[in-house]
Amino acid sequence: MEQTQILSGRQQEELHKAILQYLENILKDDDSQILAKLRKKFDIPSDKQDEEVIPNYLEKKWSTVLRLQKRVYELQKELNNLRSIFDSQGSNVWNGSSANKSRADWLPHLNMKTFMTKSDQLIQCVAIHPVLPIIMAGCSDGSLIIWNLSNDEQSIPDKIIKAHTRPITKISWSKYPVDLQDNYTKNEPVARHYICASASSDLTIKIWEGGNFKQLRTLTGHEHTISSLCFSASKPGILYSVSRDMSTKVWNLSNGFCVKTFVGHSEWVRDIDSISRNEALLPYNEPPSSGLGDFLLTCSNDQSIRLSHAESGTGLALLIGHTHVIECVKFLPQHSNHFIDNYLKENTSLFTNLSLDIINDTRYEKELGYKYCISGGRDNSIKLWLLPLPVLRAQRHPLPSQINNSHGWLVAELNGHKSWVKSLAVHPNGRFVFSCSDDKEIRIWDLQTLPKYESVRCTEVLKGHEGFVTDISFAGYDRSTINVPVDHDGSDYDYTKQLEYLEKKIRCLFISGAMDSTVRLWS
Repeated sequence: MEQTQILSGRQQEELHKAILQYLENILKDDDSQILAKLRKKFDIPSDKQDEEVIPNYLEKKWSTVLRLQKRVYELQKELNNLRSIFDSQGSNVWNGSSANKSRADWLPHLNMKTFMTKSDQLIQCVAIHPVLPIIMAGCSDGSLIIWNLSNDEQSIPDKIIKAHTRPITKISWSKYPVDLQDNYTKNEPVARHYICASASSDLTIKIWEGGNFKQLRTLTGHEHTISSLCFSASKPGILYSVSRDMSTKVWNLSNGFCVKTFVGHSEWVRDIDSISRNEALLPYNEPPSSGLGDFLLTCSNDQSIRLSHAESGTGLALLIGHTHVIECVKFLPQHSNHFIDNYLKENTSLFTNLSLDIINDTRYEKELGYKYCISGGRDNSIKLWLLPLPVLRAQRHPLPSQINNSHGWLVAELNGHKSWVKSLAVHPNGRFVFSCSDDKEIRIWDLQTLPKYESVRCTEVLKGHEGFVTDISFAGYDRSTINVPVDHDGSDYDYTKQLEYLEKKIRCLFISGAMDSTVRLWS
């Protein structure tokens, strides 16, 4: 019976040449008769054997087949997982809020890749580079581990830096390229590169160049564990940090000096976030600016959240409602407002001292840049807050709010976690909030459900970690080319235009780190 022909004539000739090339490298001189017989069998003269044959051709083909088999296996596994989700939840998975047609509404569903560290390198914090496919983890042994997702062997770290002598507590990236010369006050700042800051319980903050991770600065001054840090929203060369010493510090990275210290809490300060008016709406090489500068949110073991004016250190408002240590706090971006405003307008009777005039006040958008925030704590809950307006004075720093006794309004509680909430992240579209907990789960909450159900619903639960989930990070989008139409005072914010921009610029990367010594990439 004649054998079925699989390869074409040219493919057969290439294969025969590759076999001869491979055998020549392993057979000895006394086996030359074998090679001669094969040349005769394959009808390949010895003077034409090496024509058009790539060196080590057979070995390279074999390794390519193995890589393709591995990739096919991974894709088949992902397909099976998607089918199981579809079978368990039906067609609503594709048409409902848990999965979205638009890239601007992209949500993670599956654990696509797991990055392992050593057993003594428990993951304390994670971060994603602002523009490059680079993810980072800060570990309990003080190591900073970097993976490059564009490498063939993604599981092998690109770099491991012994950054600190004690556990790394937080990693933060600059939102814009930074020139470490003191030029952010000039009209045309020179942006050089993104930089990364790492904080540690060894009482130091270290600044790293984002390209080659060369250490640029070591900042010292805190007297106890440094809990968290974040870059300024309006001045790229400014960094904020909080510590167990109860203080908030402001650092000038051009010279490494601490330019301001203020104390607003009575116990350990756990987390900090900054915001500035319309920070996401300005074009390239124009760091966001406002006459009022940055506003800061800090949370503490004293079970309070404090809104402060960064430049003066003045406390503007206090949020009280958690019944245990507050681990994390985040401003919600301006494009989250319309999801919450409608609910409040229909339910003002539920909130003391809250009127439609406050909800509709345009000073939130025109002058402040903030309106709502979220917090998570050891009472297993996430809370959504409306921040009160401070007293604004021309050419002077703002004063504490005179509304509602300077206290914020608790808008909603997001309940579902069964243990401490450790970290929060906000989707670039402003609609979804991500939370992680010691219950080993990551939850995705949809703010759009608030007006309809009078609560923020959890639309997805991500499981996979075998230890406490300590930190999460959603990749940002390139702010350097954003061009969302606004009027001269920034009040005419077009959410639809923002979504159109996100559709092109969003980076669909979400990672989590846990005490099981793994970083997981979700897809």
